[in-house]
Amino acid sequence: MNILNCRVDDRLVHGCVATMWVPKLHVERVLCIDDESADNPMLKNALRMATPNGVFLSVLTHEKAVENLKADRYQNQAVMIVAKSPKTFLTLVDNGIPVPSLTLGNLGNIDKTADSVVISRYITVNDEEAAALEQLHEKGVRLEAKLQPADDAIADFYQVMKDKRKS
Repeated sequence: MNILNCRVDDRLVHGCVATMWVPKLHVERVLCIDDESADNPMLKNALRMATPNGVFLSVLTHEKAVENLKADRYQNQAVMIVAKSPKTFLTLVDNGIPVPSLTLGNLGNIDKTADSVVISRYITVNDEEAAALEQLHEKGVRLEAKLQPADDAIADFYQVMKDKRKS
């Protein structure tokens, strides 16, 4: 399996992912890991409609995603994994699925909580997400923030997050 990109995005598959990331990376399959969407036919259909023609889409629960990735179900495909939370990618890493880098797209702007801290115009991180990102960093996952492929990345996202959460 060729995982081209792992992305945290509150909206999973939407315009930016479908029209910029998928073509730029030559993605053949988008793997959305989200229990709510996997169990809701209407959400699943909306994600299918947002996925470009000719690109496969899998909308899976966390458990099924781990099972499929461990079984190398997508072995000959160029895959982009998208989830709403960094905790999802921590689950993958904890189950032996390699996640060398994680791109943070849209995070936390929909469900802000009292403990949320604005990191950039499109990323707000609460305590739970910050803890997951710290664990991912400690496990060797490179964290970057990048909304669109052509954007300059916040390359050392972990340090930026730490600094902003201290303020």
